[in-house]
Amino acid sequence: MGTNDANQKRKIVLIDDQVSYAEALGLALSMTPDLQVAGQASDRQSGQDIVLAVQPDLVVTDYRLPGADTGIACATYLRENGFVAPIVVLTGYPAPQVLREASGLTNITVMSKDLPILELIDGFREMIDGHQPKATGAPGPKVELSSGELEVLELLNQGVAPADIAEQLFLSLHTIRARIKSLLRKLDANSQLEALATATRLGLLVPPT
Repeated sequence: MGTNDANQKRKIVLIDDQVSYAEALGLALSMTPDLQVAGQASDRQSGQDIVLAVQPDLVVTDYRLPGADTGIACATYLRENGFVAPIVVLTGYPAPQVLREASGLTNITVMSKDLPILELIDGFREMIDGHQPKATGAPGPKVELSSGELEVLELLNQGVAPADIAEQLFLSLHTIRARIKSLLRKLDANSQLEALATATRLGLLVPPT
């Protein structure tokens, strides 16, 4: 009976390079009667290999992985390679850009690392059972920005110049400058650098690596 129960535990693969956090989460999962860690990795490539080999019931990946990799990129690769089980992306910065990046993928949710571990685990169960978690820890926007303004803000955060943003978005430079002017006003900033700093502090941007 005990062996059957163990075999029926839902399998989770953890991908996170923050060793202390991953160990704490793995320990908490090992103490549950219905979940188990079936694999663990600290980088995207190793994590993807484990997931495709193990085919777990749930993947839990950090948003920010070593190098320029992200949990969203990992999730995209898994979907492209036939993995259909739910994926949770954990982040200390549930900014709109993370949520927007995840929105193009199926059966995925973003949860905050600031949530208590027991609430996270409850969210994992809900995902495995086919439901969106009741608690994600993602805050509501502190400043109302349009999708166009957020798009420009994120590109500025990547170091893209206004003229190049205009070309990339197929818009006029005048339109991009108008959006930047609106961003400065809404963020009460006197420069683009100040606007980026304020947006990061408010949780609108993920801080650069």
